[in-house]
Amino acid sequence: MNLLAVLFVSFLLFAIGLAVILVRRQLLFVLMGIEVMTNGAVLAAVAAGQYWHSADGQVLSLFMMLVAGSELAITLLLAMLSYRYLKVSRIDQMNQLQDKLDKEGQLL
Repeated sequence: MNLLAVLFVSFLLFAIGLAVILVRRQLLFVLMGIEVMTNGAVLAAVAAGQYWHSADGQVLSLFMMLVAGSELAITLLLAMLSYRYLKVSRIDQMNQLQDKLDKEGQLL
């Protein structure tokens, strides 16, 4: 495969992830969209490293996957806690909860 084909697939992954984020308002779908976008960026980094015969793309992709994994774990924990305590799973409902909080962070 040539570089252009791999970069096109990478762009498609990124565009699909962005479309999921813009269309769906469920928190878990937004997280999946972010992961698909990250996978597209990782694929582009690996393809660029392969094209220039350098290991920099593979090293960068390992760091990107490490950061994406830790980000996903923390965000998933926050999503579970927000659903458990606040019974909220949509992003627009979370924005509305901000108006209901007092200065100490407790629900009114």
